[in-house]
This record gives sequence, C-alpha cells and structure tokens, in this order.
Amino acid sequence: MGNERVLLVEDSRDLAALVYEALEDAGFEPDHAADGEEALRLARSASPPYDAVVLDVGLPRINGLDVCLRLRGEGFRAPILMMTAQGCAEDVVRGLEGGSDDYIVKPFEMRVLIARVRAGIRRYLCMPDHAGVVRSAALTLDLNRNQVTLARSGGQFTITPLQTRLLEMLLRHAPRVVTRHELEKAVWSDDERPSADALRAHIYQLRQLMDKAGAGGMIQTQGKRGYCIEAPACD
Repeated sequence: MGNERVLLVEDSRDLAALVYEALEDAGFEPDHAADGEEALRLARSASPPYDAVVLDVGLPRINGLDVCLRLRGEGFRAPILMMTAQGCAEDVVRGLEGGSDDYIVKPFEMRVLIARVRAGIRRYLCMPDHAGVVRSAALTLDLNRNQVTLARSGGQFTITPLQTRLLEMLLRHAPRVVTRHELEKAVWSDDERPSADALRAHIYQLRQLMDKAGAGGMIQTQGKRGYCIEAPACD
C-alpha cells in the first residue's frame, strides 16, 4: 500500500492536527473535514474516491453516526473507522450497526490508529463486491470467471487468474501508480520468487489481450515507479 487517500473528520483542531500529521508520516494522503456536512461534501466529490475514512462520532451539524449511515446508503464501500469517547458503548454499537468497519476509543496511540487504518484498507482492497466484480468507467472485471467486459463496445475476453489479480490491483487503485513491489506482492506469495522479468511479461500479455479487444493504451508504464490504468480516450 502507498499514497492511499484518507478523509479525516474531526472537529477538535488539536486532535485533527495530530492525526493528520500521523497519517502523512505513515504515507497516506489525508484530507480534513471539521464537521459532518463538510465530510459528506468531500466524500461525495472525491475523485478518485477515498480509500478510508477516520470519523469522529461527536461532530457539529451532522454527527458521525449519521455521516456513516448516509455514506453507506449512497454506496460508499471503503472502510470507515469511528473515533469514540471512552465509555460510550452505545456509540460503538450504533456505529458498527450503521456500517462502520472498526472503532477506536479516545485517547489512543497514533500507531494503533495507523495500524487499524492500514488493516481496514488491506481488507477492502482484497474484497470484491457482492457480485464478485470490479468496475471502472471503461470496463468490468469478473473475478470469478476471469473475464473482462468493455463498457463502450460490450466486447468480452478471458484472462488468466494471475492476470486477473494484476488487473484487479490496477483497477482498485486507479488512477494512482501501483508500484512493481505492490503488484508482485498481490500476485506471488512470500515463498515465491519471480524472476526480474516475470511481472513485465505478464503485463505485456495482458496489454496484448486488451489491445486486441479495443482497449489499447489503458495500462500505462510510469518509468521505474510501476503501472497505472487509464480509460481510453473518447472518439
């Protein structure tokens, strides 16, 4: 993981500054909202969507529990971690029932918060939707059938399970660059040691299949950094 976007929603200026700095130091790209209305506005307009939300319960204008409920009702799927005051078991229960993935009780250690955010994002990135597909504006990837369907032409083609895992990683992180190390970790276990050219060869094969189907140019090489996926230009 790296460069994941996190929305921090906290009305306490001092605590927000500490958490924001901790998220930045951990390699995340945080945005901050000081109340529930601003949180909803940022979450709805974010492109690409946030990879996680760290959400205080006691917010002005719209409280955190209602923010969580509204986001889930609108189809927001990324992990939401609720920050609650000590002794507020009812808030914890309502938050989990309302769609939050985890909670942390104030006061907390920043390293614990960061670890929970990372764990939530890790689970989210490994989780397909209920239909077992990953969608973008340009294509749909069926994780169970290893099948790609192009949005514009409706064309379909089948790829290997390994290529499916590669394409899934690129789609879930789009449009950011996914490093070679991240892709290798997603495809090969720690016990496996791919050759230096293995990833490049699989990306090449995947590109060839996409080119033949009319989706050429979607997978971009970003120098030594890695790869990213972009929608093809409009006609």
